[in-house]
Amino acid sequence: MTENIIDIKSLKKIYKVGKEEIHAVDGIDLSIKKGEVLSICGTSGSGKSTLLNLIAGLEKPTSGDIIFNNKNISKMSEKQKTVFRRDHIGFIFQSYNLIHTQTALENVSMPLMFKKIRKKERMKMSKQVLQKVELGDRYQHKPNQMSGGQQQRVGIARALVSNPEIVFADEPTGNLDSKTSDEVMSLMVKSIKENNQTLIVVTHDETIAKYADRTLHIKDGKIDKIVHKLTEDRQ
Repeated sequence: MTENIIDIKSLKKIYKVGKEEIHAVDGIDLSIKKGEVLSICGTSGSGKSTLLNLIAGLEKPTSGDIIFNNKNISKMSEKQKTVFRRDHIGFIFQSYNLIHTQTALENVSMPLMFKKIRKKERMKMSKQVLQKVELGDRYQHKPNQMSGGQQQRVGIARALVSNPEIVFADEPTGNLDSKTSDEVMSLMVKSIKENNQTLIVVTHDETIAKYADRTLHIKDGKIDKIVHKLTEDRQ
């Protein structure tokens, strides 16, 4: 039986706007398995991005627990969460978040600098992962010399280079056309599955769900339904 990598219990995030309380995440219980591709879908304001930020330790929950391999992320200090993200997590963003003055190779190697890996080894590891995302001929290209799809592949390579246990992708295809979106998602899921990593994708595009083992539909901060690849379970 595949083990859970994350267990979420009674998770809430409440924002106060004047006297009003906004329940962005409202009592979510969820388990995520190691090696799973999980898609979180919902309209703008549904709470999907807040949920991702909470799981990744980027925001502190109002209440509830997020257990990652028996460690409670929600109880960690900011310093501990920074180390946790460095050692266990990769991020892929809609806007790519590449440094425009740096080459693809330099952008991909950035996470390895924070791990104090020597330059020669950083370059070797970065080249290997760029080859995996089919950019072996783009090492020295800067972002403005690449298409949107190529830039997102650099973003994927950067997220994967340190071999994280979990990769979070926030609207990773939001700036891409449908054909390029399919290419990027196929490549990303292939790379994740090969390394038995866990991928959590937040998106408003329900066509992304075909790449996921499960899709969570979020509405008003709650799980509205969970759709599996072959079956549909309503909560």
